[in-house]
Amino acid sequence: MIRTYAAQTSFLALAAAWLLAATQVQRPEGWSLAGLYGYWTVRIMIEAGLFVAFAELIGRLPGLKTNILLTALLAAIVSLVPFALSITAMDLILGLPELGGSVSFDNAQGGASSGQSSADSRVGFFFREIIYLSDNHLALCLILTAPKLFDAFNRTITTRDHDPVQTDSPAYKSAIDVPAEQQPVGTAERPTETGYLRHLDHPLNGDLLRVEAQEHYVRLVSDLESRLVLYRFNDIVSELPDRLGMQVHRSHWVAFAAAESLHRDNSRLWLTVTDGSKIPVSRKYSEDVRSRFGSIGPDTRRAVNGPPA
Repeated sequence: MIRTYAAQTSFLALAAAWLLAATQVQRPEGWSLAGLYGYWTVRIMIEAGLFVAFAELIGRLPGLKTNILLTALLAAIVSLVPFALSITAMDLILGLPELGGSVSFDNAQGGASSGQSSADSRVGFFFREIIYLSDNHLALCLILTAPKLFDAFNRTITTRDHDPVQTDSPAYKSAIDVPAEQQPVGTAERPTETGYLRHLDHPLNGDLLRVEAQEHYVRLVSDLESRLVLYRFNDIVSELPDRLGMQVHRSHWVAFAAAESLHRDNSRLWLTVTDGSKIPVSRKYSEDVRSRFGSIGPDTRRAVNGPPA
């Protein structure tokens, strides 16, 4: 999801830059067409980069992880000032008339008092520049947020269209009344349809190997496919049966059958999974991982297929 959103953001920012360059009526004196397109590309990419960076930081705050619009609005407001500063500096370097460039010439003969007046004038021009840039900046931020809004809307529609489990139906009641020893093999290990499975367009192919948190999503990796689901990592871990696997990191869950080897690298534990991934083991879970898979020495490997005898 991170790479997809980065690609979408870059494409939208580049499209906006080229549209602005194409619609500019008059080029600065001595500028070529390529220079004009290059200027707008750099300018919009700086603007987009600042917005995305602040959006990522603000989105990590409690209560804002799932509020895409509020996160985008706060990021747009916070990134406006550094954007105006960077663009103003770039325009001054390029010799473009920013911050009322003629003021210094008008006051050049005024001595020391004129210098203070010129500084005050430049501050006033800068704040007017912020106001002047605000509408275009907010519009670009909204455009860059559109992929996340569209994806969240699409996920919501998919969830609403899913048929909920009828818990009052005779079939459901008879199913939950069956003793565990009489249930088919593997039934207890299947997550309920009321959990994360309801967010899947179709069942996950193959056996689940691991789960990885990625922003507001989780990546489900089986031996046959990899898929992103809009779901909280902590919720999906709580829904997975304890006998199926365990959490080894704040962002990783691994199935017992998928664990291939446990090794130490630079004083840190790593768990190798059958799909070739190397999963970090945090200190919080290191003791549980060792007790499950056995103790190891420094710079050694130990096979961990299956539970210990």
